[in-house]
Amino acid sequence: MKKKLNKVMAGMIAGAVAVTCMAPMVYADDEVTLTYCTWNENQRDSIQATIDGFEAENPNIKVELQITPWGEYWTKLEAAATSGNMPDIVTMHTNQIERYVKGNVMAAMDDLADYDEEFSYDNYDEGITGLYVYDGVHYGVPKDKDCVVLVYNKKLFDNAGVDYPTAEWTWEDLDTAAEKLTDRENGIYGFNAYNNDQEAWGDFIYANSGDFLNEDGTASGLDTPEAIDAMKFFMELNEKYSPSKEMQAEVDAVSMFATGTVAMQTIGNWQLSYFIDNETIKDDFAIAMLPSTPDGKRSTISNGLALSIPADCKNMDAAKKFVAYASSRKGMEEAAEGPAIPCYNGVDQVWADAHQDLYDTQVILDSLQFGRQLRGSEQKNEWGQIMYSYVGKIFDGSMNVEDAFV
Repeated sequence: MKKKLNKVMAGMIAGAVAVTCMAPMVYADDEVTLTYCTWNENQRDSIQATIDGFEAENPNIKVELQITPWGEYWTKLEAAATSGNMPDIVTMHTNQIERYVKGNVMAAMDDLADYDEEFSYDNYDEGITGLYVYDGVHYGVPKDKDCVVLVYNKKLFDNAGVDYPTAEWTWEDLDTAAEKLTDRENGIYGFNAYNNDQEAWGDFIYANSGDFLNEDGTASGLDTPEAIDAMKFFMELNEKYSPSKEMQAEVDAVSMFATGTVAMQTIGNWQLSYFIDNETIKDDFAIAMLPSTPDGKRSTISNGLALSIPADCKNMDAAKKFVAYASSRKGMEEAAEGPAIPCYNGVDQVWADAHQDLYDTQVILDSLQFGRQLRGSEQKNEWGQIMYSYVGKIFDGSMNVEDAFV
């Protein structure tokens, strides 16, 4: 795997995204309609709340929210970039931003104070802000942040007489509880160890001081003892306490937990909204921090999305005015009822207060203190495919961890 990843890292992304010449700007004093594209259907209402607040203050600017499923979003966005027909505002991901910046597709966003005198990048988490900065230029304004937690089924714990997870849990406690909770004859699984880098096995590798890449990002980092040991432990959980490979292949992790047959699994906090509205699980789920390693190390993979504007945006002034508003304290407080944690400093507590009757939001705030940024680079699409193919072989049983990682 390392040789393959090194080969990928040596090259640049083929077929860089093309960009047309910048079209004439339509200024914010004119009647304009902006298009705002994202993939987050479960954030529709909260994003719309911010749009409504903006339109109330700017009646000459309308914002049309367009939601495209994740599986289609990036393909359509790249096609739009190539044809010079991108939306005015796009939700950007850390895995994708660099290739768009290197392709000269995204606009610099260092002048937002011209649209809101209170705007400052100091208002956001420095780590997330930096993910969208290249050569000292900002190409995205932080929108939200996230982490991964342990979600568990209280009913299954009660039925098995097992104490609920606590912040003091280690991997050993997780293993012990999963064993007691597993009842395969009755279709009950103690822990769903599923295949996902950000929400599952990657968190165990990060907690054990491992990484997907080496320090300078030029080769795989999965050949280290830390990464190998963590993945071995995760796959032991998979073998002993998880649904079958066939079940995991047919049913996604969120839907699997929602069936009420899984006692525990790791999950991104943004997924919790799906359980709140699910009649089967809404009264039975709770969350805890991810367990620490046996020697006390703790980590959760954290990531942050941003709002970006294409360099050829025809409504540049209006788009920047909207992004400045959406990124303000007021704009993010208007969105705080939604599942995403606003990135503006201090508004995460507003979000936590708004959701505290649904689940223990303090768990999420505490988990964020141990966040490690999801590793990405311009070549993530390429080396990621190789990494996922080898991890897939681990999950289907055709390779063991050491053979796949070394």
